[in-house]
Amino acid sequence: MNNIPATAVYPQFLQNLNTQIEEHLSDDSLTIKKLTRLAGMSRTNLHRKLTKTIGMSATRYLRFVRLNRAARLLLDEPEWSIYQVALEVGFGSQSYFSTRFRELFNMSPGKWRIVGGKLEHLE
Repeated sequence: MNNIPATAVYPQFLQNLNTQIEEHLSDDSLTIKKLTRLAGMSRTNLHRKLTKTIGMSATRYLRFVRLNRAARLLLDEPEWSIYQVALEVGFGSQSYFSTRFRELFNMSPGKWRIVGGKLEHLE
């Protein structure tokens, strides 16, 4: 999966941010505004630090974390429906979840589950 390690530039920042995201992951109302409050910084600073450390905007990073967690859940919780997984990681719409999942992993959530999360089986 696409795990982003904390870099030497802002390791504590990313650890704290990831903790906040994980604690609120199933909350589909977790917005960047709410995340900046939880992280204790302005939207501008959050965006600047994320762009400098990992090259992603805050919105993209939040979605990235959610989708990576979903990829793990699809494999770890085979009895859960794709909709249940989507809800667990903060997506209120299964179709939006599936679209974003396909963009990141180049396959549908259902196919991801079938191939066991192996990216070498790309379509």
